[in-house]
Amino acid sequence: VSDCWLLLRGIKTLGIRVKAEANNALELAKWFEEQPIVEKVNYPGLEDFEGHDVQLSQATSGGAVLSFDIGTEDNVRKLVKELKIPVFSVSLGAVESIISYPPKMSHAELTADERHACGIGDGLLRLSVGVEDVDDLKADFAQAFAKIAASQKADVPVGR
Repeated sequence: VSDCWLLLRGIKTLGIRVKAEANNALELAKWFEEQPIVEKVNYPGLEDFEGHDVQLSQATSGGAVLSFDIGTEDNVRKLVKELKIPVFSVSLGAVESIISYPPKMSHAELTADERHACGIGDGLLRLSVGVEDVDDLKADFAQAFAKIAASQKADVPVGR
């Protein structure tokens, strides 16, 4: 009975939650494209995404899930350590933003060559975007990206 009650309660706000998540995902995807550390963004809501036309012929938005590549596993470790808002988990589809690392989570059974052949590089992260304020999400990623950039500058030997 309690499961039915939870379903009935949640379904009343499903539409506005899904719209908010998709709007946040689109705005974040566009913002990620502008960030120097982000090498690639995969999101069907972006006009230059290969499957954009197919997505919009089947749906009204690009959805709430995107992926982005920040180059290396070391960058991923640093990012996940510094982020405050997204939960680090394998799960998708909650009201809170959830970030996951496919090479060690959902696609861990693949060899590195198999992953790379599928476009899953060592710096790829998947983000299921929630309903948080998108400016808060951007600020959180910005501070984490800045710390990664600062650590990379510190790793460069002086005089070179």
